Amino acid sequence: MKRIASIVLSLLLVLSCVSAFGEAAFTPAETYETGERSLFAGDVTLEEAAAGGGTINTEIYAGVEGKDYTDEKVYTYNDYTASITSSSDWNPHTWETNDDSNLLDMMTVGFYAFKLNADRTGYSIVPEMAADYPVDVTSEYVGTYGVEEGETAKAFRIALNPAATWQNGEAITADDYIYSMQQQLNPKMLNRRADSYYSGEFIIVKAKDYLYSAQAGQTAYDLMEGTVQENLDAGKDLCVDMWGFWGLEGCVDADGNECPQYASMNDDTMYRDPAVEDETADEAWVSGKYLFDTYFAPGMPYESYANEYVYAAYVIEGATWDEVGLVKVDDYTIDIILEKPVAEPAFYMPYNLSSNWLVYEPLYEECKSFFDAEGKEVETEEEAATVTTNYCKSLDTTIGYGPYKLTYFELDKQYTFERNENWYGYSDGKHLGQYQTDIYTVKVIAEHSTAMLAFESGEIEAVSLQAEDMEKYASSQYIHYTPESYTTKVTFNTDYEKLLGRGTNSQILVIDEFREGFAKSLDRNHFATAFTAAGTAGYGILNYMYVYDPFTGATYRDNDAAKAVLCDVYGVTYGEGGEYETLDDAYAAITGYDMEGARAAMAVAYDKAIEAGIWDGESPIEIEFRVYNSDTIYVQMFTYFDTQLKEACVGTGFEGKVSMKMTVDADYYNTNYSGAADAIFTTWGGAPMSPFSTFYQCYCDGSDGSGNQMEYGFDTSAVMLTFNVDGTEMTASLQDWASWGNNADVAGITDVIGNFSDYSYDTRCQFMAGVERGLLAYYTTTPIYYRNVASLTSQKINYAADSYVQIVGFGGMDYITYNYDDTEWADYISNNTLEY
Repeated sequence: MKRIASIVLSLLLVLSCVSAFGEAAFTPAETYETGERSLFAGDVTLEEAAAGGGTINTEIYAGVEGKDYTDEKVYTYNDYTASITSSSDWNPHTWETNDDSNLLDMMTVGFYAFKLNADRTGYSIVPEMAADYPVDVTSEYVGTYGVEEGETAKAFRIALNPAATWQNGEAITADDYIYSMQQQLNPKMLNRRADSYYSGEFIIVKAKDYLYSAQAGQTAYDLMEGTVQENLDAGKDLCVDMWGFWGLEGCVDADGNECPQYASMNDDTMYRDPAVEDETADEAWVSGKYLFDTYFAPGMPYESYANEYVYAAYVIEGATWDEVGLVKVDDYTIDIILEKPVAEPAFYMPYNLSSNWLVYEPLYEECKSFFDAEGKEVETEEEAATVTTNYCKSLDTTIGYGPYKLTYFELDKQYTFERNENWYGYSDGKHLGQYQTDIYTVKVIAEHSTAMLAFESGEIEAVSLQAEDMEKYASSQYIHYTPESYTTKVTFNTDYEKLLGRGTNSQILVIDEFREGFAKSLDRNHFATAFTAAGTAGYGILNYMYVYDPFTGATYRDNDAAKAVLCDVYGVTYGEGGEYETLDDAYAAITGYDMEGARAAMAVAYDKAIEAGIWDGESPIEIEFRVYNSDTIYVQMFTYFDTQLKEACVGTGFEGKVSMKMTVDADYYNTNYSGAADAIFTTWGGAPMSPFSTFYQCYCDGSDGSGNQMEYGFDTSAVMLTFNVDGTEMTASLQDWASWGNNADVAGITDVIGNFSDYSYDTRCQFMAGVERGLLAYYTTTPIYYRNVASLTSQKINYAADSYVQIVGFGGMDYITYNYDDTEWADYISNNTLEY
């Protein structure tokens, strides 16, 4: 990151007459006005939200009778991983990687579990380590733990499962939960996973203060949350990470004082940067104030990156354990008191308690080591400044309480789980139809080619596929696609001044129809098949991973409003006079590929460019496309774009004059943020359980005031969307509608119709589908494909669900069934050639 901003800024020269192609007699217009951007966003029927948000589904898939833990034959699921190293750590307080999580998940159970629902189309929620669903007891805590009269959804009572035991048969009681949280938040351990309970939306009262109580009175630094302006308005002391942003670790000021890692935005102490040889140069000496004012202050080029390099300073208050919001009610009941009310608690309380923090006290204490402030080992925790633990780092330091127990672990070789005979689920009658697997073993296979050979010979039950495997296996009946929440798009710069300054005539990109022509020239099905391992054609801002109704698992992409928007954007009609009879038929027919329409749009773009005086009609146009590296796949993708763009220009004034250029730029996102790129790939996603917030957080909240996050030059605050709301038209900016959908109070919306969360999920989808329409209508970003991971599964096993289901996948280990037991499978693969 160091000094990159100044390097980028130095490139932004505005050229009017001289281009990369030599002297030009034609002088393009100094400015270009897109004209008013206004759009009818759709009809909305207001329907109030159900009380509490909805009702969770509690009916689970019954499984296959007899194919469960009652089957007396032996069934082993053989898996693989790339490595098992000494850094592996499945301690619930400190785990880090997916491999760590896989180990932890096999031997532990959350308070609540998400299971396949009865018809295997979604999920249901059932108690596991809890005996029942959470009960709101906020009123019992009024006047304590920060709870005020009239508040709800801040304190919840959890009845504990009295049948739960450790794998050694010892009962698990409320005392275990209290002890385990005390260790999770142990001030002398500062465990990595403590943030699960002191940050985000699920914050236990005083958890953070207790965790840092040993540092009470000291100044600490947290990465800034929200925008710079919001933090300044709140009066926070913001600090720049001088080491991470500017590389000043070890540097000194004029008096020889070392540069601190975090320097206040008001600190003008100058530190020498030895990377700048000329001591008199502007940036040879820099301060926290200089860096903040130059790069992160409101309106500065890197304000949008402030959440990576700007910290908020605060004084640690500290707390005692009796102030922490976890209370033992009796041996089998605990209360959890939270700092913030939980929205839609019927879903989000079980969701936040679907994992666990339990550790076994005798072994946990045995695994501790104690050190004083100088790092010397001492005998007791009381005299220690720092406490460490090797709990859950090896077989003999591990104990669980789930359906399986760890029975073998060897670094760089293998680990194995077998049934935990003391797990309550094998005797409570609530898990029939589940857990046919007796043994789960994971071997180290570092190379993909070796893993493929192991799968093809029947040694492992599933294997992830890479692009080179797809030609052979894409049509296999054993292939499964696991979707990711990311959509890969082409994003364009549409800032006329920045494009004009590039001197390549790429200012043509400001014409909406030019970008439309490019978008319509792309065959997304072909692109996804030819250039990705498992991607599928993508048409929307959000893919099919996003759940808008957490109570049912219904996805945004399957909502009628979301379908209708894409039909409209891609010109597929339905109903009376339409191409297709129904919305579903039309939606299924979307391809986005329309070369005739692409050429028609290009013809309009040509006329507009000439009329506006932004291009002379003859000079070559070069669109620079920046990519991360020059791997073969990037070259192939780029070549396809270049070919299709040229094809779209055939028969128009652009024919023979337009081309694309590929530039390798490992920092292309930052380049694009500064307006110094024409076009790049952008991939956005995440938070699949919060689809509506994505429209604002990923597309409209540019903290530099631009009204966008990545589509440089596209001002979402200047795009006006009009909804017909119950017969009355309401108009506000695209940015404001998206912000309202992110549960913000927005003048002109909130004061007229209230909060976004006041309305049913279907109503919310109608509003946000209109927002998606606004983001797609002007082709500043063009979705290309949805990301997926492809894998093959063995003939030995069956998944419960044919298609991926949010949260529960294909049903998980709970519902895997077998066509062969271990003896039968060994016999089968020794006498047959496996074909996939």
